[in-house]
Amino acid sequence: METGGDILYAWVAKMIMLGLYATDKVPFKHVYLHGLVLDEKGQKMSKSKGNVLNPMDIIAEYGSDALRLGITASRSASQNQAFAVSKVVAARNFCNKLWNIARFIEGKLGEGERGRAPTPKTLVDHWIIRELNNAAADIDRQMEGYRFAEAGEIVYHAIWDNVADWFIEASKTQDNPDMLAWVLDTSLKIAHPFAPFVTETIWQSLNWHSDLLISTAWPAPLEYDEIAAAEFGRLQKLVVEARYVIAELPGNERYAMLYQNDSLIADNADLIKHLIRLKEVTQVDQARGLRLAASNREAWLDVSEETLYEHQTNLEVRLSETRQFINTLEARLSNDSYVAKAPAKLVEESREQLEIKKTLMDRLEAELDVLKA
Repeated sequence: METGGDILYAWVAKMIMLGLYATDKVPFKHVYLHGLVLDEKGQKMSKSKGNVLNPMDIIAEYGSDALRLGITASRSASQNQAFAVSKVVAARNFCNKLWNIARFIEGKLGEGERGRAPTPKTLVDHWIIRELNNAAADIDRQMEGYRFAEAGEIVYHAIWDNVADWFIEASKTQDNPDMLAWVLDTSLKIAHPFAPFVTETIWQSLNWHSDLLISTAWPAPLEYDEIAAAEFGRLQKLVVEARYVIAELPGNERYAMLYQNDSLIADNADLIKHLIRLKEVTQVDQARGLRLAASNREAWLDVSEETLYEHQTNLEVRLSETRQFINTLEARLSNDSYVAKAPAKLVEESREQLEIKKTLMDRLEAELDVLKA
């Protein structure tokens, strides 16, 4: 039984009692209570209030899959929540991302028979198998427990973050067509319960499929090497740190990465160069430039002394401003009058800002420690 929580006693309980009275059996053993979809001001939708939305208008503008995804996003069981067009837009963007992934992979594959179990060749192959294996298992578990919003979050991050942001980018430096086909197929399968129309359309457009996606089995786990998958995780830390530091540096220059005795960097120099958009990746005997210490690797960005000094000055200014902002937030939250009288939403926002600023302060301090070492 699936219904709104507001009629639990007025309708659900009466159905159970009537079923017992008429048949001496409980009519259903599981009841899923969904939350109400409120208007943008958090009020219950009502024709008399004139705040009702026509779902067909939203479908006409954004698509039915976008509405389906957007209305379930962050909406746990029995949780009333205001309708937000922004979530439907984000869901439409997710559907577009699926199309883009499919177009890229189809372009790389060309004509030919696919559907064979792939053989992982690179670190990223082993890593994406692990991530999609885990995602499929987690989604299955969440769906069994009726946690649909939580399952949807796993789908979103598995495809947007892991497949699109990492695997697709990394695959541009390698050639493993069976791996590409498997990743696309698995992505469509795990997304199908949440975006059935776009995934079915993509599936039927692939020349290695003659069946319907809805009739296929849930993804089975594929074997991979855990050590290789973990190695790519370590490579990710280096890439993320380098990207972050480069974004903080003045100017818009393409830098070179220098490294010493580091086999992970040596074995994956082309991939690192591509993912970070570097000028080159070079092994050196004498280190110089800006040390990338957060990833625990023997790696540096080859920056000039002038750039290094300017970067350090900017970090010190930002750290001083961040500490001052933290002091202001702590003083505000230690004021009992503010916590008691201010709207709860503002108080919570202040607490969230404080945590964000403390994290930033720790990051800035760590960067400065590396520069001064």
